[in-house]
Parts: sequence; structure tokens; C-alpha cells
Amino acid sequence: MSIANHSLRHPPTRTISSPRLVADRECGTCTLCCKVAAVEELSKPNGVWCHHCVKGQRCTIYERRPASCYNFYCQWMLQPLLGPEWKPEHSKFALVQTESGQRLTALVDPGYPTAWRRSPYYEALKRWAVEAAQRFPAVHVVDVLIGTRSIVILPDREVELGVLDADDRIHLSFRNTATGRVIEVSKVKQTASAA
Repeated sequence: MSIANHSLRHPPTRTISSPRLVADRECGTCTLCCKVAAVEELSKPNGVWCHHCVKGQRCTIYERRPASCYNFYCQWMLQPLLGPEWKPEHSKFALVQTESGQRLTALVDPGYPTAWRRSPYYEALKRWAVEAAQRFPAVHVVDVLIGTRSIVILPDREVELGVLDADDRIHLSFRNTATGRVIEVSKVKQTASAA
């Protein structure tokens, strides 16, 4: 069971139906997605500022921005239960959901690599990891991406995967032990047929 890495580099297209944004929420001075998210069309990797961004102000190509930017929304804009502390400019990461809802990723600002470990974020990520594990046999992943460095959060531990390349996938396997089911995590190269 594998989760592809490519969706964070090119978020799913939402042109058929627009997502329902939380009323009265706007990006405002938050431009963190312009740093933490990769933009395939601009060859911009995760964790570096887009050269089209004026930090804390705006995108200089907003009206003609690429499709992956146009279709990108962090979970703070989509989930009313996430309070103001979850706004990326405050939390120092953008929470995104990909893989048809099966992957929840904190795209962390490399300038604040431990921001996700602060309260209330860490407790929430661990709780979501427990909920993800309970969805077995379906694959659900909660992970942290600091630039290209990946850490998968499991109910009982965190697994450091190191650098995730564009063709890497997060692979989960399960084994039963005397004390219960254990989740194993690894990264594998995406095959051409799985692309």
C-alpha cells in the first residue's frame, strides 16, 4: 500500500467544483504557501520562496498564476474547526490534504523545522495519526514535510524517511504481532505504471 509523493508537487485539480472556503477567512498577509509548497510549473521546490512572491504581501503573477497555485488551498481555509492558531503565518506550516483525502501533510517552513512539534499542533497530528491507523485496511498517512525531508507520524512513533524525491512514494505495510498490528513505513521508487 503506497501513497504517492507527486501530489504535493502538483496538487489535485479542483476546477470541476470549487472547494467550500470557510466564511470570513482569507490569506491576507499569509504567503507561506509560496514558500513551503512546490510548484511544478515554475520548477519551484518545497521549502524555498517563489521568486514571484512579495513576502507577507502578494503574488506578483496572481492573475496568471499556474494551475497548481490556483487550485491550492490549505486546510485552514477549508476546515472551520481549525482556529486562528492554525493559519500558516502563525503555525509556520501549511496543512494540506491530498491523495483523495488519504494523506494529511504539514508543509513546514524550513526556517522553523520544529514548529509542528509545538502545542496544540503535535497533539492534533498524533490524534489524526491514530484515526488514520484505525481506517485499516485503507491507507491513510499523516506526515510532515520540511522542504524535501519527510517524517511520517504514526500512533506509536515517528518514522524519519529522509529526502523524498519526486518519484518516491511513502509505502505502508502492516504485520500482526502478539501485541497487535504494527505499521511499517518505507519509501519506494514510483514505477512507471503507478505514475
